[in-house]
Amino acid sequence: MSFNLTEESWIPVVTHEWKREEISLVELFKSWGSLRSIQAENPPTTLALYRFLLTILHRSYQGPNDVAHWEEIQNDSGERVLTYLKEAAECFDLLHPEQPFMQDKALADVKPVSIYIVHTMSTSQVFSHEHEWSGYSITSAEAARMLVRLQFVDVTSLRAFYPPQSQGNRSAVNTPTINSAVIFLQGSSLKNSLLLNLMQYSPEKEIPKKVSGSDLPAWETGYSGKPKKQIPSGYINYLSYPWRRLYLFRAGEKFSQIAITMGNSLPEQISAQQWECAIAYQDEKPVRLSLERQLWRDSHSFLLSSDKNCRPRIIDWLADLREEDLVADDIHLQVFGMCADKAKPLGWSVELFSVPTVYIKDRELAGLLKLAVTTAEEHRQVFRSFRGSPYQVLAEVLKYNEVADLASSLDGESRYWATLDQKFSAFIHDLPSDNEVDQDGVTLYGSKLFPEWVATVQQAAMDAFTSSISPIRNYKARASALRALAYWLHKLRGVTPEQTA
Repeated sequence: MSFNLTEESWIPVVTHEWKREEISLVELFKSWGSLRSIQAENPPTTLALYRFLLTILHRSYQGPNDVAHWEEIQNDSGERVLTYLKEAAECFDLLHPEQPFMQDKALADVKPVSIYIVHTMSTSQVFSHEHEWSGYSITSAEAARMLVRLQFVDVTSLRAFYPPQSQGNRSAVNTPTINSAVIFLQGSSLKNSLLLNLMQYSPEKEIPKKVSGSDLPAWETGYSGKPKKQIPSGYINYLSYPWRRLYLFRAGEKFSQIAITMGNSLPEQISAQQWECAIAYQDEKPVRLSLERQLWRDSHSFLLSSDKNCRPRIIDWLADLREEDLVADDIHLQVFGMCADKAKPLGWSVELFSVPTVYIKDRELAGLLKLAVTTAEEHRQVFRSFRGSPYQVLAEVLKYNEVADLASSLDGESRYWATLDQKFSAFIHDLPSDNEVDQDGVTLYGSKLFPEWVATVQQAAMDAFTSSISPIRNYKARASALRALAYWLHKLRGVTPEQTA
């Protein structure tokens, strides 16, 4: 009995005709130029499948070690991948009698849990109405996708003991993709997208990280053995790092139970940042994709590296490709984020973000973009409840003690950000065109558009605050609050009313 992922249909793809199909690994790399994208049952699984496919590409080509090699891979059209899949086909058998794909046979005697708990990513009845007696089961294709998702995107949680352990630590750590904004560059086809995300891999130059020993994916070395703290042997090994030990229990043609224990974890003081290439870091902490905060407010984090910010290393590699005119004038980022509070998944999000490629090559332009975002962030203070703020002045006249509650209930800030959401997209695309070259040959940006952006931010703040207090019938309170608002807007422009008198 076999379910080999190289031949069986299990990867959900979208064609250029917007049809959704499930195909095998071999079919995918034979037709990837005519496919649009991957689209699984949820964003975490989609992200996991993308990273799984990138691991296969790196393993197959052992690169790209430089720009020329990247071009060779592009022209090869997946032939080397097909050869690898044929040679390593046994590693991709979900039902292999000795080494089932991404599973550990030592867990066959571990008490399993109902598969809906991990398949639906929640034990909450709010998100799943199944229970352990419901008979919930999934197909082989769904099971394969779930195994990939659990190794690439999963939250901290208490799991079963790995046999023969019966006491001690059994907490499985977050995968690095949890509570991180993970970027995936989108191209005109699935092939183009995967190649855009195919990070430079050169062990000789220690890019992206030094390789020690054999840098192989875990499906070749096996997902078995007592979990331990271990440093990945290289980038390929990191991409397939065995964060979990898993074993599926089959019932007829489907799977209804799974055994899951903790897997390997990185040693103390060792950060995934050393290998991670699709995540931006600020102060050595991953930039998160908030369920409440708009993505553009962190746009500079993905485009600009500075003393405290490190943009995703795939963007550095993309800049090298752009230098050789191998990528388009605009880049399109699909940003995945899954938020969790320890073992509790809070939600996931996917946002799309497009920007002219010149931002990743011109630090001055990217710096001006950061200043534009900072300006918008600074203006949010007019909606706070500190002493002298517009809402605090309003509360004083109304003799309302709970200023924070008043500010929250009137909620001018959400109106403010909603307005800027609409304005920022045009600003970020038009800014590169607003340039002039000075006498030293240096390109200067934003002489017209940046002052206009500041005016837009100020007007958005004025309109949002004014709208938020319109239900207040105490005209004296409203007038006092608006005077306070005018003061703070002048101050945020760098000029107070006293200075203009």
